[in-house]
Amino acid sequence: MQPDASDTEGLANSRPAPGRGLAAAVDDPRVYLAAERTFLAWVRTSIALMGFGFLISRFAFWLREYAEIQGLPTRPHTHRAISPWLGFGMVLVGVFVCVTAADRHRRYVRALQAGVKNPPLNVGTSMRIATILALVGLLMATQILFY
Repeated sequence: MQPDASDTEGLANSRPAPGRGLAAAVDDPRVYLAAERTFLAWVRTSIALMGFGFLISRFAFWLREYAEIQGLPTRPHTHRAISPWLGFGMVLVGVFVCVTAADRHRRYVRALQAGVKNPPLNVGTSMRIATILALVGLLMATQILFY
């Protein structure tokens, strides 16, 4: 049995041919629902990042209070904690993730409506976000070590 042309389409053949005009919009609702699920996963991630940012910003305060309750020596309050700045940065990363997810979803749905069957996605943004989160984690580990 010969494979159907639609079964063998890859990323290279996902765009309409230049001489044929615009292709019809993708009609399968499962494709749009999958795109929406992905978008909602990014939104959940951004909300979690903002929540972690708030938690991180209060981390030094919690450590100071815990040390006082346990009777442990504490550092003077003049010591500049990095937690508020890291927390603020993490909230900003969460906002960036949310805005980026909305923009990616909008562009993806528009491409589907324009007839592109498998629109390419840029993985560079995801890698930048992962790098920023890794750096914030390293800074938090450093603060825990030297507190």
